[in-house]
Amino acid sequence: MSVAAYRDPELVPTVLDCLAQARHPDELRVVVNWQHHGDEDVSAIAGRPQVRLLDRDARDSRGACWARAEVMAEYAGEDWYLQVDSHTRFAAGWDVRLVELAARTQARKPVISCYPPMYDPTGAQERGGVPSELFLQRWTDDGLPLLAQRTIEDWHHRDAPVPARFVAAGFLFAPGSFAREVRYDPDIYFQGEEATLSARAYTWGYDLFHPAEVLSWHYYIRSDSPRHWTDKADWFALDRASRRRVATILRYPSVGRFGMGPERPMSAYEQHAALNFRTRAGMPA
Repeated sequence: MSVAAYRDPELVPTVLDCLAQARHPDELRVVVNWQHHGDEDVSAIAGRPQVRLLDRDARDSRGACWARAEVMAEYAGEDWYLQVDSHTRFAAGWDVRLVELAARTQARKPVISCYPPMYDPTGAQERGGVPSELFLQRWTDDGLPLLAQRTIEDWHHRDAPVPARFVAAGFLFAPGSFAREVRYDPDIYFQGEEATLSARAYTWGYDLFHPAEVLSWHYYIRSDSPRHWTDKADWFALDRASRRRVATILRYPSVGRFGMGPERPMSAYEQHAALNFRTRAGMPA
């Protein structure tokens, strides 16, 4: 399991809940890119045999994609790869259920991903929510796709994951080969992370799905938590260079380490996702 954590007080509860809710916690290997200022207490997870902390000074951080790339480099041949944010809670038996759902897709290389519903870390609000799908909400002024979520129609009547056009970076489950083939690009800062990941996964031969049930929850608001872009004076330069990089990758795709995969052409993904990156065509029905 990959966890990128930037000065996040929810990190420890996230890892503890992950282990507590898993059916087979001893079979998990959790690698955390722990970006901190030296005053965060992670002793509750540091001694766990399933947990490996990559100790990083937050001042050296280059953003979420850089952090995820470092974790991916720690892949050691595990059967499955799960990527989550450091502010996540899990449904009971989530590990077994994800493997079962992957089998139900009948795909050779399934990716199960979504924007989970929200949880309240204070516990004042009961967890709930419904499963959702990602869609293209609009194009940004510089031509990058902006994604949003909506409820999956008739989700309560479905017994298998539903086909997806996009993946979400904050909850992504795939065969372990994903960590070798769809390597994270450390030079992407934020916007465009999920669009490039979706296209690259699809062209590597992965089929994309959303779970038709709630398997986890995400803390979206985090109004009192520091962000990379609030700490880094040069975040704007990183973001500007990243957006140009994303535009080039999507509009002028080529096969390569951080480009498209060799199994399907980019045109196949654009047809699957019902959009065109060069013309900015394609909106949800």
